[in-house]
Order: sequence, then C-alpha cells, then structure tokens
Amino acid sequence: MPTATILVAEDEYAARTSLASLLEGEGFRVLTAENGTQALSTVLHEEPDAVLIDIRMPELDGLSLLKQAFRGGSDSAFLVMTAHGDSSTAIEAMKIGAFDYLPKPLDFDYVLSQLKRAIEHRRLLRKSRSTLIDAGNGENAAMVGHSPAMQRVYKLIGQVAGSDATVLVRGESGTGKELVVNAVHENSSRGHGPLLKVNCAAIPETLLESELFGHEKGAFTHALYRRVGRFEEANGGTLFLDEIAELAPSLQAKLLRAVQERVIERLGSNTPIPVNIRLIAATSKNLEQAVAEGRFREDLYYRLNVVTISLPPLRERKQDIPALVQHFLRRSGRPVSITPAALSLLCEYHWPGNVRELENTIARALVLARGNLIDSSEILLLNNRQENDKENWAALVPLRNGWKNNLEALEKALIERALAEAGGNKSKAAELLGIHRRLLYEKLRQYGLEQTGE
Repeated sequence: MPTATILVAEDEYAARTSLASLLEGEGFRVLTAENGTQALSTVLHEEPDAVLIDIRMPELDGLSLLKQAFRGGSDSAFLVMTAHGDSSTAIEAMKIGAFDYLPKPLDFDYVLSQLKRAIEHRRLLRKSRSTLIDAGNGENAAMVGHSPAMQRVYKLIGQVAGSDATVLVRGESGTGKELVVNAVHENSSRGHGPLLKVNCAAIPETLLESELFGHEKGAFTHALYRRVGRFEEANGGTLFLDEIAELAPSLQAKLLRAVQERVIERLGSNTPIPVNIRLIAATSKNLEQAVAEGRFREDLYYRLNVVTISLPPLRERKQDIPALVQHFLRRSGRPVSITPAALSLLCEYHWPGNVRELENTIARALVLARGNLIDSSEILLLNNRQENDKENWAALVPLRNGWKNNLEALEKALIERALAEAGGNKSKAAELLGIHRRLLYEKLRQYGLEQTGE
C-alpha cells in the first residue's frame, strides 16, 4: 500500500514541527502549513489522505478551511485539533464534515489510531465511489447519479461498508434498495463471502422460518432431511432481508434473538448455532407507524435501525435522469440516441414508479424506436398521460351502462392504442401490453380487430 500523506496545519512552530517529526517516524509522508490559506492551497493541490488542522489559525480559521476545502471537492479526512473548552466549535466542525476532533494537549497514541482510521475510511470511500458512480463511461455501474441526494447515499455506503454494523435501507419501491445492499457488501471486508437475499413478503409464513433458520429431519410433516437455513448459508458474508416490515409477528422474536446474539436454532432442534454474518434489512413501509400500531416489535426495530440509508425518490433527483437514461441505453447494447424533446419529457415526469419505471419506459422506447433514435412519440408515460397529453386513457373510452361493458371498451381501446404506438406490429404491441402474442390474437378476434396492424 502506498505511503499515506498527512498535512499538519498548525500556526505554532514548535507544535507543528514536533508533530510532523513524530508522524514521519511512523512512516508517513508529512506536509506542513503555518496558516489557513497555505493549508487550503496544499489540500486542494496535494490531496493529502488526512489533514490535522488547528481551529485557530491566521488568515483562515479551521472552520472556514473545512468549508472551502469541501466546496473545492476535497475528499481528504480532516481531524480538528482543539482545546478542551472548544466543544461547540468541535461539534460545528463535525457537522461540516470533519472525520474527528482531537482535544489538546494531544495524546499521540490516540492521534495515531484516529489517523489510521481516517485514512482507511478515505480509502473505502474512494473505492465505493469508484464502483458506485456511473460517470458516463461504464456500462455495468451499480448506481447512477451525481445529485446531492445520491452523493449523501454514496458517502453513507462508504462510511458503513468498513464496519459490521446492521444496516436498514429505506426508500420507495423502485428506488434501487437492492443496489445499495450490493454496494455495501461488495465494498466491505465480507465482499469475498456470500450475499444471500430473502424477500420476506414473497415466501409464505409457514415456510419462511425454515427458509431463514433451517430445520432438522422430522421437524414437521414432509421434513424428510435436514436443511441449512439462510443464516447459516450466509456465514462469513451478508444476509439481506428485503421487505422486513412484512415479517410475521411470530418470526420477529426469533429474528430478534438472531440479530442480538448472532445465534440461531434450526426448527426441531434446541442446539444453538453461532453465525458470523452482517445483516442488512430493507423496507418501503413506514416502520415507525408499524411499531406504533403494534405490527412490528419496537426492540427489533431498534436492533435493525443501527445505520439507516434512505434512498431518495426519482422525483427528488431529476438531475440524474439524463445519466440514468444514457446508462439504460448503453446497457441495451444498441447504438441508440434520444432526442432533446424525448429527454425533456422524461425529465418533466413525476415518476411514481421511480428508477424501475424509468428503466421500463426506456425498454418500451427501444422496442418502438424506428432506427437508432428515440423521439418523444416513443416515450409512453401512461401514468402521466393526463398531465403530458390532452388525450388520456380514461378519455379514450366513452362510458357505457354496466361495468363489464366499460371494462371491455377500455381493453379494446388499450389494444388499439398499443397497436398504433407499435406501428401495427403485433409482437411489439403484445410486449407493450405485457401479454403473450397468442392472447393478443384472441383479443383481436374478440373485438373484431383482426385486420388491424400487420
């Protein structure tokens, strides 16, 4: 590993030179600055791994230095040196983004341990950012976006990845919670181990306990052999429990013990089995409300909510839409471009389905695109038709007597519109409607539309 570079910014000569000498003796490359202006210039040009700064310096004080350094794009880890009475200043420094503060007089052993933590933190943060952020060049980036909201997400991932802390990922459906889980796991010390995923809402309650904890032969009817559960399979790695709010109350107590003690018992056994895992949970629901209503254990909530990473909905990070669109187009493997009018339409939409809806919209547009250009006519924003177009789906169907007649009229109108959007191509129309081509043909015969299209 390359030698880490440390900047010591201290206006007192004796303190500055003695600290620099001690750090050089530990093998660090050390730079020094005697005032805030000199320190800021060194930070922005030399990009040191860590910076030790005194709060009170001539020309530019420590807090102003912090603000200007971060504004200039620095990702150095800052450790603020302050006298015992400067607690309010130290707190302010931490709010701005300092890694830690060091009380004076300095304890060199403590300074050294915190410096090593700060340098490792910066390394993990840089690694996670390089793998998370799609700068417009890579095709397989896990997460895309440079908005302030996403930058906060990247920073949290970088901070938590190096620990084994339990993480709760929150966000609306379609925001990319699973991508956050992947990033935390891949950038952690457990990245070489397994990452196992369990959707608590997709597995019946009667089977979920066995899925999580395993069972012994004969534990219940049809338990013909021993089964190892997901907790054991994830040993040495990460276990991801998606839709944790859907976990049945009967399983919450058993999960609580597993989270607290990292010990499980298979169904049909009283033998405790220690497990070495990192637990990540995710939900799109309001867990606080579930706790208040008695549907989710309060003690389990606090055990899961150690570190929370909240993903913003797409409507709150619209500046990321162009990068997301380009990412999905590149991933298609086709040399397809999008017109400014079509991109503008995408940027104005409110995206109730978030990034997943945008991805599906681009997939539809690729099917409909004539040649290698997507225009606004290929952008089908069904949920926003009333806002973006004078013509909306409800207006396509005149009301008639009876629910059945209305439903059939709406279905016929939808098929006609899909065929029109697909240029008469029935395969494309079936794909737009999300149905099998054979079913589309049946519907065409039912509504007397056999001659429509190709």
